[in-house]
Amino acid sequence: MNNLYNVSEKLFQLNDFSKKTRQDLHKIPELSGEEYKTSKYCRELMEGFGYQIKTFEGYTGFTADLIVNSEFPLIAIRADMDGLEMPDLTNNEHSSVHQGCAHNCGHDTHMTIALTSAKYLAENREEMSANVRFIFQMAEEDMRIPGADKMVELGCMEGVDETYALHNDAAIETGCVRFNDGVMSSYGSAWTLDVYGVSAHGSTPHKGLDAIREATRLIDYMDYVVAKKTDPFSPAVFGCGMINGGTIPNALADHVQARGTIRSMDENTNQILKTSFEEIVARSTAGGFKTTLTATGYPAVVNHPTAYQRLLEATRRFLPEENIESNGKPMTGSEDFSYMVNATKGKVGAMFFLGSGNQAKGINNYLHANPYFVDDDCLLVGAQIFVNLLTR
Repeated sequence: MNNLYNVSEKLFQLNDFSKKTRQDLHKIPELSGEEYKTSKYCRELMEGFGYQIKTFEGYTGFTADLIVNSEFPLIAIRADMDGLEMPDLTNNEHSSVHQGCAHNCGHDTHMTIALTSAKYLAENREEMSANVRFIFQMAEEDMRIPGADKMVELGCMEGVDETYALHNDAAIETGCVRFNDGVMSSYGSAWTLDVYGVSAHGSTPHKGLDAIREATRLIDYMDYVVAKKTDPFSPAVFGCGMINGGTIPNALADHVQARGTIRSMDENTNQILKTSFEEIVARSTAGGFKTTLTATGYPAVVNHPTAYQRLLEATRRFLPEENIESNGKPMTGSEDFSYMVNATKGKVGAMFFLGSGNQAKGINNYLHANPYFVDDDCLLVGAQIFVNLLTR
């Protein structure tokens, strides 16, 4: 990389460090809540930079503070650490050494950007206009495992005045960013539906309760809810990605489990979807089935106007206007960073999408694609934005 993206010369000196760090982290992806090697790697670097570390017993997440002036505000930067349960098909010298686990969401990129900006700030404290807390978060990927919500509960946001995070996106060119003033990611829930019926021979279906037919009826009805009960100007998505049931072809299934997700862009639509699902599950139980629904999810990330403006100023300090999409579309995916924004004083927080793609290099994959590539030239761009948020 030559200095194409106008990052400062002092930050550019960390280019080799940044690339090596991402490759090191890419090799050791770990599942949600099990980020032991990853956490140790990041923690030891941050200790070496001179940050004050706070760990949480029983959890891999930690915080790292650099306090330069007690009169300054405290700004938090979040970096998520977990990988995905899938093989790494990148097939290069820094592919995953953990079989069946890969950084196919680019969290290795997020951690590297945080570590690079942390190193710069520790070496240039005189430039800082705010104190900083880096939050290395466990378990962003799996809604069933405590992540940001647990770290908030454990106190990671205490005293924080503003909070920021990024998400890489290889569908956006390196050197470009996207964010907006308002909703940045969806309300999202992962649901599990269990339908228990009564088995019977296929020739005498009237003697049983068909769990497969009942489960598909409930799933079909939720598509009706999306089509007819939600505002057509407010996006809503109901999806079923897994369904399992039955043991033999000539008998009614007595148990079916289905799993999927619900996503929406405003709280009212989110509530309509959840309430409707709960209502039809209750009616199923009233009809003789034993039907249960469990759901876990995240609130939407809502960029605060103040944080949005600060982010706009930080990007404009070095990126050309045409590289800044400041009224960009939110993602329909969900993000537990919302818990940290909601726990910040006045909810002053924001997330942005950082371009990590490069058409010329053939890097234009979507999140969770396999193989998953990022353009390492994006690392210093992300780090420069974080540095700009914390310096004069």
